[in-house]
Amino acid sequence: MKRLFVISLILFIHSNVCLASEPYVPKSSSVLVAKWPTQASNLSISEQIKKLLSEAPYPGNSANYPIAASLLRLASVQDVSAADRLYYDAVIKQHYHLFEESKELLANLLKLQPKNANAILLLANMHSVLGEHELAEKTCLRLITIAQQSVVATCAINAKAQNGDLSLSLQQLSVILRNQSSDGNRVAVWSSETYASLAKENGELLRAEKILSPYLAQKVPVSFWVLWADIQLELGKPDKVIQRLGDLVNNSSNQDDALILRLAIAEQSSALSDNVWLKKVRSRTELRESRDDKEHAFDIALYYYFIERDYQKANAWALINWQQAKLLDDKRLLEMTELAALDFSSENKRKENTQ
Repeated sequence: MKRLFVISLILFIHSNVCLASEPYVPKSSSVLVAKWPTQASNLSISEQIKKLLSEAPYPGNSANYPIAASLLRLASVQDVSAADRLYYDAVIKQHYHLFEESKELLANLLKLQPKNANAILLLANMHSVLGEHELAEKTCLRLITIAQQSVVATCAINAKAQNGDLSLSLQQLSVILRNQSSDGNRVAVWSSETYASLAKENGELLRAEKILSPYLAQKVPVSFWVLWADIQLELGKPDKVIQRLGDLVNNSSNQDDALILRLAIAEQSSALSDNVWLKKVRSRTELRESRDDKEHAFDIALYYYFIERDYQKANAWALINWQQAKLLDDKRLLEMTELAALDFSSENKRKENTQ
């Protein structure tokens, strides 16, 4: 699962598997909390966690998740309300692909606050990720009268698209988002990213590129850059990926795995680089495999498919990913790697028979 399209009306949570290589997480929560910038200390504990999670989806900020988790564990009932604790915990758990646990937390939260738009939106996304597409669409409709029309429509239409109704969903989103402002507000970025992703899945790469183009100079989450890079790579424009993402990643203290992977794939067909990113992605992938980091299964599968050309391994990781997530891009990854693995196996058998 390359990305989960989630917007929170208070916290903007773009949940994706574009996870950065995170350092060893110490057992002591106080060690992690000590790393949280001191300028945040004038905020309440709840506000600090909210700020961490709000910024976590952006490049270089994935370490915010373990820091927020540590703060939440240390927080007393006076520091964080019961409802906020349930929501923050659900956001953190979905980041680490603990989707069923996140779903349960959100269900409990909605018993306390039936009209909590953040919880409804995140729950709809959990249903989609788990392949519960009809439930996802119904959950989106609970946002009527709570959220703005474009949010409700994007949520519901995306859920329908994940269930296979792609062409009609694209038509509907096109009408709904036709007059949307591209001023960089989080709703606009999220809905446009969702729209572009569906266009890409439908094979309309130029349309997808055009949808994203107004936001390239704005602050956007990692999932946006992953989608943009994948579109450029499929269009045969690796140099654009290296030129735009190279500086973005180099300027991040905590470099995101998914962006490094796209840069490494771009390097393979570009004259602009000298395998700097390839070395990094190999190191990261070795680390992920040694830890059996299943939440990175999508990108590990892509690594073996595009970088190592080991289609059997790519398919094995795609299967692991499919056990966790069932969005359109998860399905496409599984089909792509299955076909490549089958072709590779058939070719080997043919060679053996001719010897």
